[in-house]
Amino acid sequence: MEYALVGVCYDQRQRRILEITLPSWREYAHRHNLPLVILERSNAGEDHYWNKHLLFQTPELRSAKRLLFVDNDVFLNPSAGPLLQEWQSPLIGATPESNQAGWDKGFIDHYYVDYDVNRAKSLADAAIINTGVLVIPREQAHFLEKTYAAWKARRRPIPQPHASWKERFIAMNDQPHVSYALQAEERWQDFGSHFNTLWWHWYRRHVSTRQMPFLLRSKAASLTIDRVPGKLWRLLFYRERALFARALHEVGFLHVAGSKSPLFLGEGFCVNSRQTR
Repeated sequence: MEYALVGVCYDQRQRRILEITLPSWREYAHRHNLPLVILERSNAGEDHYWNKHLLFQTPELRSAKRLLFVDNDVFLNPSAGPLLQEWQSPLIGATPESNQAGWDKGFIDHYYVDYDVNRAKSLADAAIINTGVLVIPREQAHFLEKTYAAWKARRRPIPQPHASWKERFIAMNDQPHVSYALQAEERWQDFGSHFNTLWWHWYRRHVSTRQMPFLLRSKAASLTIDRVPGKLWRLLFYRERALFARALHEVGFLHVAGSKSPLFLGEGFCVNSRQTR
């Protein structure tokens, strides 16, 4: 196996999310002749977020030369180009989320402080790289494993069971640490926002800076998707689904990070998938 499209799915919540996006993955993989591998076991123990950085430890991927990793909350537009096969760099492919969001230097500095990132090397123009979509050449496997080991050596204490979700996320999240290390060691190359467009940044730029009305409607859609007959559900949320379809049509990969409610509006969105449930 020379190349592969890879996802990691380790619990019931992730399986429900992947159930919605997987048809688009299958269509994209089929169109570009990519093996599709979904890993349901952890190479990082309870550090689930870090599994994307240890993919080459998985037996079926050890012979691969290059992997396209995608978070479960990412829709792949089947008409998007063959990113993995056309990647010529030995560096990791990713794109800065901070560019899409328009975050300033103060916000970015605060982000890395909040997550207690090791900033032994100062970066004059640090960005925040989103790790939800990554092209990972085999040459970078050791770098990612080393970054994980360094994080474990200085990680924050694991929060107690009563801790908030935010506290647990800050203590376990991989992205801030990998983002900074990629820049500090010059291990990455930007493949452009087309292959990792963040939904809410797209919404604010093309629709409105007021998210709440849409968020409430999408929340209602997510809560009723399994309780209302399919045809009626699609009729009730026709406008929201049409807007979501527009976003997916305009970009290559659409990443529904943060609030997951809008993700359910993409149910059935795949070129050859049926619109019935």
